[in-house]
Amino acid sequence: MKHIARRLFTWKFYFYEALLPTLATLPPPRADAVVRAAGRASAFLRPGRRARLKAAMDRVDALLKRDGGPASWRSLAESASRFAARDYPLDVASDPRALDRFDVRGFQDVQKILGRGQGAILVGSHLGAHIAGMHWLFRRGLPVRAMVQRPKHVSRELSRRFDSDASPFPQAEFFLKRDLAPADAVERMMRARAALREGLAVYLNGDIVWDGPNTRTCRLLGREHRFLAVWAELACLTGAPIVLVFCRHLAGGRFGIDFKPLDPAASARPERLLAAYLAEVEAQVALDPAEAVAYLTWPCYADAPEIAVPHSAPPRVAPVAPRTRRVKGAVST
Repeated sequence: MKHIARRLFTWKFYFYEALLPTLATLPPPRADAVVRAAGRASAFLRPGRRARLKAAMDRVDALLKRDGGPASWRSLAESASRFAARDYPLDVASDPRALDRFDVRGFQDVQKILGRGQGAILVGSHLGAHIAGMHWLFRRGLPVRAMVQRPKHVSRELSRRFDSDASPFPQAEFFLKRDLAPADAVERMMRARAALREGLAVYLNGDIVWDGPNTRTCRLLGREHRFLAVWAELACLTGAPIVLVFCRHLAGGRFGIDFKPLDPAASARPERLLAAYLAEVEAQVALDPAEAVAYLTWPCYADAPEIAVPHSAPPRVAPVAPRTRRVKGAVST
């Protein structure tokens, strides 16, 4: 009872238990407008919020020397609310209805890899609508396992997929935890390797700030962090192709998901792979800094000291065709 009483005095209870389930019954553009309005209201109601958001946007605009002009703190406030809503707007019964809200680019590269019976390492991030992107992967029917910390406050549909006990690689056996015993960590690594050898895709986030083994130090948006580099070590161990995955919010309650294969000629060293990935993350942030809610507001990113060390030249990321045609959750070019 005490736990329930405490929840009643948090914004998360009203946001996740009352507002978002109600919005799922509205048309996507109207529901998205309500979520964005909640973000703007939060910026006015929380003391010091507007100043922090404005400072964050000013910093990233100056750091990236954006040609598109300064972004608004109001956009960041709206994106923060969308970011918190995670994949709740996609919690509908029909797979086609959910998939039809995505504009997809580059998925044919993943299809070619898996079509050859080869496993693929999909590297996501905390940029934009990252949980919605994971939702798309599972709804699309991709043979994928997510090797991440199990996210909280996700839709019932995604939670159901997470609970799948599909043999021989149940999803529950892939989730990471910060307090995993060394033997359990090794077991998960070997399980991921086996899944790749069986032709599955394994999804990991490449931007997790981490203390302990299996990390590499690299720079992101002018700050140095230690990142969990399991995905890069797994790539070097297996030789599996790497495809970067970015998902962002679009107007009218839609989403855009891009698949960008890492250049096969890239150096097979974890630190070089991490540098290539983070360089592409920064390029994505430059397209729309308001989508970088985590990088600009989470203490693990924003409180690190700034550095003035330039990037070394990273391996290239293969370009994505600029024009696509949307087809019910997939794309043909």
